[in-house]
Amino acid sequence: MIAKKTKASKLLADIPTHLIMGFLGVGKTTAILNLLKQKPAGEKWAVLVNEVGQIGLDGDIYQAAGVTVKEIAGGCLCCALGLPFEVSINQLLKQTRPDRLFIEPTGLGHPKKVLDRLLNRIAPGVLDVKAGICLVDPAHFNNPEYLQHANFVDQIMMADIVVANKTDLADEQAMTAFYQWIENCQPPKDIVAETIQAELDIAWLDMKRSPERVAKYPDAHAEQGADEGYLMQGYVFDRQDRFDYEKLIALCQSMKVERLKAIMHTDKGWLLLNQSGKALTVTAVEPSEQNKIEVISGQNTEDNLKKLILSCRKN
Repeated sequence: MIAKKTKASKLLADIPTHLIMGFLGVGKTTAILNLLKQKPAGEKWAVLVNEVGQIGLDGDIYQAAGVTVKEIAGGCLCCALGLPFEVSINQLLKQTRPDRLFIEPTGLGHPKKVLDRLLNRIAPGVLDVKAGICLVDPAHFNNPEYLQHANFVDQIMMADIVVANKTDLADEQAMTAFYQWIENCQPPKDIVAETIQAELDIAWLDMKRSPERVAKYPDAHAEQGADEGYLMQGYVFDRQDRFDYEKLIALCQSMKVERLKAIMHTDKGWLLLNQSGKALTVTAVEPSEQNKIEVISGQNTEDNLKKLILSCRKN
């Protein structure tokens, strides 16, 4: 009698794997969560998420949505966390045996080494790396600082699919600059699309990756570091601390930040604050074990940020 192979003992082979790229605040987490809503019944999808800061908020966001997630915080998974990256993927695969895997690198990361590790450092035949997807904010194409940032450029260069998100907030000049820039990419992109709330087409997940795509700045990451020119600040407060909603929102909007994420206990309940530039969204969430806030900005961030946050605490 031949024993049937159980799900727990099935071989880990040819797992569709998707690299979801994009600069800070472009909507990568939202895009993955939207795709997960389209997951076929009976399939198990998993996410490996990396944040350059120490707090690790994205893992909490995924867990709150009921997603199987493995988080690497405190560095970029393509260099300093190379070994933990490989170990984390292997652990995630063995523990969850997913039918599909998503990789969300930090927005400050360079994609080349991430892709190299997926292709060459994981056991052959385990992962089937599909077409890379990059989300962009069209407004960035009006800003020379972004167009000169090696990580921003190569996230796009190495993507097979480029999606302009937040197009409802972009003016005509930004959209024109976006399309002109993308048209100069070689080889041409397989898909160039527009969206508003990071909505992606699930059919894109079946598309193949083109090995012909190369980085324009392949050594830039090693030379400058993922966090070059940015300051990361993260703070954790006791879950019993409660913050004044109006004061907290006013503080967030007063700061010049590249990225802000927070899960906070306020007088309006537990809330997820998600801010890119001046655009701030607030969403009700389940209670968390801690209040957490993480800010990524230029070097001119308030030195007394922790005190400013505590000043919003309710008596």
